[in-house]
Amino acid sequence: MILFSLFVGVIMLPILLQHLEVADHSQQLKEERIARAATAEVAIVAIQKMEERLAADTEENIDNQLLTEVSSRVIGNLRRRADGRNDVESSLQEENLERRFRLAALRSERAELYHLRATREISNETLQKLLHDLDLLEALLIENQ
Repeated sequence: MILFSLFVGVIMLPILLQHLEVADHSQQLKEERIARAATAEVAIVAIQKMEERLAADTEENIDNQLLTEVSSRVIGNLRRRADGRNDVESSLQEENLERRFRLAALRSERAELYHLRATREISNETLQKLLHDLDLLEALLIENQ
């Protein structure tokens, strides 16, 4: 029985295990980094092309500063994700924080509009128009939760 165990352990086990693939975790991480970098670079090029196209489009009439700011922010997010500094969880947390800050800003703007109306610095029509704009922005932010 001891000889049989030795035979199996020394001779048969290596033969059986040679067909088994041992997962190389470091290789997988390396592949993930390479894939993230490659996909991020392709996405960045696409964003830059889109920015150029939108800047040249006279029908959309998008402010160039706004266009540059938004595309730079998205490119920054892509680069952080490609570098492994921004995983899905932190991206979701970042979006959630940004939404919360925007909602807080909208509430403050709304309160200031009521104050301006109460002190008769703006008309009721102006108040209604600006409140409507804030309501639309708030609906977009709440819808994306």
